[in-house]
Amino acid sequence: MRKRLLIACCWMTSLLASPAQRLQRQPRPVTANLPETNPYSSPGDAEAGRRLYLGRCGHCHGGDGEGGRGAVLNTGRFQRGGSDRELFLIIRNGIPNTEMPGAFSLPEVEIWRTVAYVRQLGRQGEPEPGAGDAAAGALVYRSNGCPQCHTIDGQGGFLGPDLTEIGARRARRHLRESILDPSADIPFDYRTVEVTSVTGKRIRGIHLNEDEYSVHLRDLSGNLRSFMKSELKTIELPAQSLMPAYASLSKADLENLVAYLGASRR
Repeated sequence: MRKRLLIACCWMTSLLASPAQRLQRQPRPVTANLPETNPYSSPGDAEAGRRLYLGRCGHCHGGDGEGGRGAVLNTGRFQRGGSDRELFLIIRNGIPNTEMPGAFSLPEVEIWRTVAYVRQLGRQGEPEPGAGDAAAGALVYRSNGCPQCHTIDGQGGFLGPDLTEIGARRARRHLRESILDPSADIPFDYRTVEVTSVTGKRIRGIHLNEDEYSVHLRDLSGNLRSFMKSELKTIELPAQSLMPAYASLSKADLENLVAYLGASRR
């Protein structure tokens, strides 16, 4: 009993500290006299940046900057990073509390070349046209129970991702696909876990943490739960989102919902 209590206390301490731990890695100091304008912007630099981008960035932002899990980059409009210098710092340090990691190990010249290619992408694309009505989409959002799991502007649940700035972080194509098939691309922090006790009771929720002795989740009611592995029959990580698929939405409702989410708080 004492051992279990100690493990539970350690877990709660690590869980409460985890956001701070994720942000613990401090940004590298800004290089003295870091220029506002990219000093590596020749066609050759942009081509080198393209190769770097495809290897490190394209899987999230799309090969042509069309977006996906990462923000759209081919419209020339950035939520963050108006200047070359700001883009450099974002690529190097990442963005706290988002899925955007920092390229801490890249030499500065390679970061500048990536900036050159991102700028090139911004000159090539056009904003994805939207056919829906955002005001009507807000009604679709509420009538389908989305606020029970998602938050927008501080209002709603927290079983699913915060959608406050989702329009700036995801392409409309990705939003559409996520509504129709949520299991196609599940954010790492929202993986599903199912545990079965030795008595046969099954509990589903969001996988929060796991170690040699225990597994921890947030159940469907939003409660934090901790289980000793010795007391469980099975632990499963199904590649299936807790969010239901909304394939039955009419085309108009789908496009209106995408317009509402796509326009949200840019």
